[in-house]
Amino acid sequence: MERGMTADQVLKALWRRKVLVGAIVLAVFAVGAAIVLSQPKVYEATAVVRVQPQRPGEEMVQRTVSELVEQRLLTVRQELMSRPVLQRAIEEMNLYPEIVSEDGIEAAVTRMRKDLTVRVEGESAFELTYASNDPQVAAQVANRLPQLFSEQALKSRQEQAARATQLFQDELTSLSKSVTDWERKIAQFKVDHLGELPEQLEMNMRGLERVGALLQTKSEELRVAEARRSELARARNAADSEAGRLESAEHSLTQQLVGARSSWTADHPEVKRLSQELSSMREKRKDAEGRQWVERQERARVGDLIATIQKDIDALHQQAGEYQQRLDRTPKWAHELGVLQRDYEIARTKYQSVVSRRVEAEIAQDLELKSAESLFHVVSPAGVPAVAARPDRVSGMIIAFLVALALGVLTTMVLEMRDDSIRDTEELRDRLPLPVLAVVPNMHGKAEKRVLMPATGVRNGVVPPSSSDSPLN
Repeated sequence: MERGMTADQVLKALWRRKVLVGAIVLAVFAVGAAIVLSQPKVYEATAVVRVQPQRPGEEMVQRTVSELVEQRLLTVRQELMSRPVLQRAIEEMNLYPEIVSEDGIEAAVTRMRKDLTVRVEGESAFELTYASNDPQVAAQVANRLPQLFSEQALKSRQEQAARATQLFQDELTSLSKSVTDWERKIAQFKVDHLGELPEQLEMNMRGLERVGALLQTKSEELRVAEARRSELARARNAADSEAGRLESAEHSLTQQLVGARSSWTADHPEVKRLSQELSSMREKRKDAEGRQWVERQERARVGDLIATIQKDIDALHQQAGEYQQRLDRTPKWAHELGVLQRDYEIARTKYQSVVSRRVEAEIAQDLELKSAESLFHVVSPAGVPAVAARPDRVSGMIIAFLVALALGVLTTMVLEMRDDSIRDTEELRDRLPLPVLAVVPNMHGKAEKRVLMPATGVRNGVVPPSSSDSPLN
């Protein structure tokens, strides 16, 4: 049966079974030591990388890569353990050739994830540790992985900057076509409504004023010409009367001269007088007819002048009408042109904004290329480890010894607790409800033999077996 044990009983039990305890301890320790000694050496190499901030660049130009490079530390472990980075490292340095040949690259990537440890240090640095059976390979991989990570991160940032630049370029091409279309529409609109545009309003008003002034001038010239024609008409009547009167007088004098010549000789005073009067009358008639011809020419000239002035006045009235029509239609075309120019200004503003953003994107892309080498700085490169990190053989030996010792003690305790043998009077008192009357000493050799005589045995004539007869002695 099971029972509790005191510390003294435990020590006595261990001492009685010291051979068994020693055998168990030696066997378990030998197995543990063999396991510890059979473990391969694993070397660990560590590299520390610091991320440089990019504040000066952001002050100079608006960056198209919105993510700060320091923010990549939040996901640095996932990125370093991503398949592209690890696969490139495996292929580049020929890692895990047996796993790759037997199970494929995916199994090698999984194994490398187990051998790789990434830990963020502070706000701008991370520590990368790689474990390998070869110290040279451990140092080589620990130094190469930060380079691959930085190349991957920089490539991603540069691709993002290039995509932003290309996006602005595509948008600029589209907006350029839109601006060109609007400019063509506005130009065609101005051609179609030339002379009636808002910017020509003042010119049309001045033209109308100028035509009005010319009309006044021509009207005055017409009035003067009409008056002159009236005067010439009245003078014509008078001239006609004078020429007729002189012609009639000349005809009368001619008859009288003919009558006188028939009556008198040429030297007669009456004949001479009539001849002189006739000559004078003819001169007056010719002079009157000459003036009449001049007046007729003047009347013709004045008539032509009046016709010309009237034609000019009609032309000026037509021009005034055209100017007035232009002025009447200008508000309508001004509204339509305003709508066109408003849409054109919107498109042009977008175009100028995109041009500015594209220039900034190109500058940002150049800055990404120029600052690539300074973004990630290896503060502490990984050196070749001289001592294996695993396994710790001394600690392993100590743990194996402690496990062996614990197993030996545990085995002894289990056997002791399942043993029902009685070895002394105290056990007898504890296990039997009868009092002990005497102890018979062990008489073998010089040792004293004691016999335990319970009172019940004497009373009933039964003597209990001696200590030497106990199966546990």
